[in-house]
Amino acid sequence: MTARTLPWTALVEALGVAPFEGIRTAVLRDGVDATDRDAFLMVSAAGALLRDLTPPDAPAEAVHPYGALLHGLYLLWDAKWPVVAPDRAALERALADAAIPHRSHVDEGTAYVQLPERVVWAEPAPGEAHEPLDGCIVTVTETAVTVLAVLGFRPEREGFTTLEATSRLPLSPLQRRPDGSAPFASTLPAGDRAGLRSVATPQELAVLAFLARSAAA
Repeated sequence: MTARTLPWTALVEALGVAPFEGIRTAVLRDGVDATDRDAFLMVSAAGALLRDLTPPDAPAEAVHPYGALLHGLYLLWDAKWPVVAPDRAALERALADAAIPHRSHVDEGTAYVQLPERVVWAEPAPGEAHEPLDGCIVTVTETAVTVLAVLGFRPEREGFTTLEATSRLPLSPLQRRPDGSAPFASTLPAGDRAGLRSVATPQELAVLAFLARSAAA
């Protein structure tokens, strides 16, 4: 089986390792908790790289998704780029535990959870076109899980969409949605018949990523 292209490969190859090494030196020197995004982005080397990554014509609010991406990439780099990939059957078994997610265990740290292709979908923002999740950068600490999902990635596309979620640990059970549908039920037309899944809220995204990482482990 041919390994799938990873979303960040071209960007990281263009940047090289020197900027990440400079950030790590500053993080260690200043005693910064690198999992704390706000503290991380206050590191001068991280702020400089964020300015380089953000297009000059981008709106001011673009600093948030670019900052989240830089933070996730740094944590992945620092962890030596771990990638885990649950297969479809393992993912479905994991999602069956959405009502009792606290039973699943994930070690602390950061990893990229690569999901089965074009199975899980989400709206980047309400009313926008649905895009498939390639995977999620998942960071687990003692008290929380932070997720940066990568949507709409394909090698021929320049860039991708991101979606964020954070939840305290242990995770709370997911309830039915306001429309009565079950968590992760597809919100695409005929999506259920096609066996597709959707994440409709940040909490669903956090639980999906946590359970998928647990299943891959």
